[in-house]
Amino acid sequence: MARSGIYHPAAHETGDMRRNRPERGSHSPGSFWFYNNWDFNALGTIYRQQTGEDIFQSFAQRIAAPIGMEDFSARDGRYVAERQSVHTAYPFNLSASDAARFGQLFLDGGRWDGKQVIPAAWVKESTTAYSHTDRGSMGYGYLWWTLNPDVFGRGAALASGYGGQAIAIVPSKRLVVVQIVDSTQNAKGVRTSHFISLLQRLAAAAP
Repeated sequence: MARSGIYHPAAHETGDMRRNRPERGSHSPGSFWFYNNWDFNALGTIYRQQTGEDIFQSFAQRIAAPIGMEDFSARDGRYVAERQSVHTAYPFNLSASDAARFGQLFLDGGRWDGKQVIPAAWVKESTTAYSHTDRGSMGYGYLWWTLNPDVFGRGAALASGYGGQAIAIVPSKRLVVVQIVDSTQNAKGVRTSHFISLLQRLAAAAP
């Protein structure tokens, strides 16, 4: 939910995260939303310790293979370690078609080709807003942003990555929209607000 209240420096964090990080002890755990890499990186550490699995191998076996991703392999992920934190970041790359498959998996309640790949309850819980954010009408669930239901209908959600990478699901329109940004061609990335504007136009045009 990005409400840990633990404001340590983190691996692979952005300038905004560094500049806007609250003071240590300024908010009790669970009381204040702050989008930050420490929470996400710590989650990755917990996953690895509790399961004994590599994150990228696990994704390849548990998600990518069952839904027929065509391009992803565990080599598309990497761990980023920095001296200021014991928790590594774990960014990975997806092609547009593989990202769309992931979006379709969530749009269909975690089912793929008749098989329940992700529990339906988790899909619903993770795309439910638990936190108010500083992004207007967008809420935050479990690593998913939630979108304004008055505009996109119930259950609409967005996975937003670095530089403008995006996977959006709009259940009311049975719509999945993916955006992939080549950072070598666009170092500044694409603002999330621009993607949301495009998504709104696409949703309005969809039957």
